[in-house]
Amino acid sequence: MNAAHARGAVTTRDRARHMIAVQLEADFCLPHGSVAKAHGQGAELLAQLQLPADKMGSSRRRNDDIWELRVANYAGVGLLCAKHPRVLEKACEYMAGDNPNWLGDYAQLRQLNELLTPYSQQVSGTSIYYTPTRALLESVVPENLPAQEVKCAVPGIGMMRRVDSVSLRYALYDQVAGEHTIVTAPNASAAAIETSPEDTAGTKLPVRFEFLPPQQCERFRGDARYANALGFSCRRPDVTVLAAYGVETEATDPIALVGASDDSPLMRQIGVDVLPEFRHYGLASRMIREVARIVLAEGYLPFYGTSPSHILSQRTAAAAGLTPTWWEFVSTSLHDMQVD
Repeated sequence: MNAAHARGAVTTRDRARHMIAVQLEADFCLPHGSVAKAHGQGAELLAQLQLPADKMGSSRRRNDDIWELRVANYAGVGLLCAKHPRVLEKACEYMAGDNPNWLGDYAQLRQLNELLTPYSQQVSGTSIYYTPTRALLESVVPENLPAQEVKCAVPGIGMMRRVDSVSLRYALYDQVAGEHTIVTAPNASAAAIETSPEDTAGTKLPVRFEFLPPQQCERFRGDARYANALGFSCRRPDVTVLAAYGVETEATDPIALVGASDDSPLMRQIGVDVLPEFRHYGLASRMIREVARIVLAEGYLPFYGTSPSHILSQRTAAAAGLTPTWWEFVSTSLHDMQVD
C-alpha cells in the first residue's frame, strides 16, 4: 500500500457512475460527457470511428489494440466504435432501435457475425462486466474509523463524514488480513420436509488472509491454478493480491487468490481462482468483496468481467456485492485469429 497516495475513496453511486461513463467514453473514442447526455436525452446509440492509438484518451483500458469493432450496451445505450467507416455504417444500421438490448442473443450475434464476414472480421469475445452496488460502496468506510463531520459543498446535501484517506486504507488492510471463518448458510431450514442432514447443515472454513507483494507472486508465474487472479501483464500489472491459506490444511500454497490489475487510470479489474476442493464455501465472493473495498478505498472503481454463460461466476459476483453494469463484445480481423 502506498501511504502517499492521495486519491479519495469511491463511496457514492454518483461518482461510480461518472467513472464508468468516463471509462466507456475513452474506450469507445466518444466525446467527454456524451454517455451522460445520451442517458439524459434517451438516446439509443452512440457511434464513433476508432482513433489512432496516439489520439485515444489516456483513460482507456490498456487492452491489446487489435480489435476492429467494439460494441457495448450500458444501461440501454448502445456504444459502437469501429476502425473502418463501412463497418461502422453497417453496425449502426444493425443496432437501430432497441437492438442493443438484445445483442447478446445467439441469433443476434450470428447475424452480426455474418454482417462482419465480408469485411474479414469475426466476433472474437463477449463479456458481461460487474461493478459495485450501493451497499458495497457504503461498506468501504468502517463504522469505528474516526471521522469529521463537514458541510458538503453541494447545496442541499447537508453534513457529510470525512475520513483521512491514509487511515482508511490502513484500517481496511488491517481488517482484512489475518484469520477468518467463512460461514455458509444451510440449503434448507431444520423444519423443511424431506431434507438430508447435508441440507440443514451449514459450512465453516477457517482461513488466513494475506496480502502478497509482487516478489511473492513471482513464484506463481505460469501456474495455471491462479491464471485468472494473476495476469503478470506489463500493460496491466497486478497491484493488489489477496491470498487465502487454509488454517486446517498442511498445504503451503494458497487455496485461493484474488488479484486486482491496474487496467486504466480509473478502474481495476478483479480476477479470482479457488482450488477445486475449496469451492462452494463462499470463499471467492468474500475475497472479491474485500479486494473491491480496498480498490474503492484507494480511489479506483473495481470491475469484474465474465462470460454471459458463466452462471457460477455471475452468482459469485452478485454474492460479492457487484451488479451487472455493461455488456460488451469485440471483433477482430480473421487474419489476426489463430487457425489450426
